[in-house]
Amino acid sequence: MQNGLELEIVVTEEILNKRTGGRSNETLAKYLPEVISLGESLLEPKIVYDVFAIDRVEEKKLYLENGEVFQSEHLCKLVSGADKLMVMCSTIGTALESKVKELGNNGDMLKQYLLDIYGASAAGILMDSLYKTIVKDYTDTGYGVTVQLQPGQLDWNVSAQQVVFRLLSPEKIGVTLNDGNMMTPVKSTTGVFGIGDVEKVKEGHLACKVCPKRDSCSFRREAEAVMQGHF
Repeated sequence: MQNGLELEIVVTEEILNKRTGGRSNETLAKYLPEVISLGESLLEPKIVYDVFAIDRVEEKKLYLENGEVFQSEHLCKLVSGADKLMVMCSTIGTALESKVKELGNNGDMLKQYLLDIYGASAAGILMDSLYKTIVKDYTDTGYGVTVQLQPGQLDWNVSAQQVVFRLLSPEKIGVTLNDGNMMTPVKSTTGVFGIGDVEKVKEGHLACKVCPKRDSCSFRREAEAVMQGHF
């Protein structure tokens, strides 16, 4: 499934202020409206997602009925009780990244910095919007769902991207994976969550809550705010 949803991406000055350290000043106040307007004009959001039947969940391995396997103790705990796994990929495209490089080449370092932060924020918001939209469809029809987890979080190795790409073929929305498991465009995101009987599925919690870097991470509060009130 791809591009069938209307997803809203709203990056505010407040979000950008937080991502630049939470200290508003006259210089930022001057640039932020311009950067937001520029960023909005460069967004090329695309999505692809699909649901897969779970065969079984062991302590550290999640087996799908199609033979693919994810290895992560945290993921297995999260989806314990679920009988389906939703796999998602989203991207804001290449135009913004190209503009960031252009600004750097022209020596406009501040605008380059702010636009890059805008892009990272937009990519995160797009994935969260996709997640919430899909989840609402399932919860409205009586299913239980978990929070999402992304390859690279906690003990889930980023090499899991290889499985995600075999499942979804994100190349059809212009996203590729290199030998180091890094995606292009860079402002692309993948994630999964469990679906099943509302009495059996564990809602779980955002990975930030058990991350060893949670107290020093500048993005934790923003991420938790995005999820707040969803369950």
